[in-house]
Amino acid sequence: MSPLNNEQSESIVKRIVFIELELRDLDEYKDLVFEAYQRNRKTQRNVERILENIANATIDIAKIILASEEIVMPQTYRETFEKLSEIDILDESLAKELAHLSRTRNVLAHQYLDIKWEMINELLISGRKRIEEFLQIVRERI
Repeated sequence: MSPLNNEQSESIVKRIVFIELELRDLDEYKDLVFEAYQRNRKTQRNVERILENIANATIDIAKIILASEEIVMPQTYRETFEKLSEIDILDESLAKELAHLSRTRNVLAHQYLDIKWEMINELLISGRKRIEEFLQIVRERI
């Protein structure tokens, strides 16, 4: 990975701190079940907004890294993570998981009526581990 300039490093650090705060807030919902999610609009909004915030900040970090590498910005968020894999910053498995996070972000951001509980539940159960893995890789490189 090419060295980041000070502005890029500071921007990434701010986003890491933000993601860590959001992950702590998400802990409140770690045992959330579909019935509770479905019947409580406040819970739905909180969980969806936290996940969207995490996804957006993760995407921002990926884009900052690609910019530091002077790589043409991909057209989709999914491709952003794939590109990080292509340049050996992420392994292919993690890149695919984070690409899935970007898909979930799109569903949440555009408020599709057919939001799938499975997508949200998967992030509640296993997404945190992958996000933390990404953050650790980024920390080691800044």
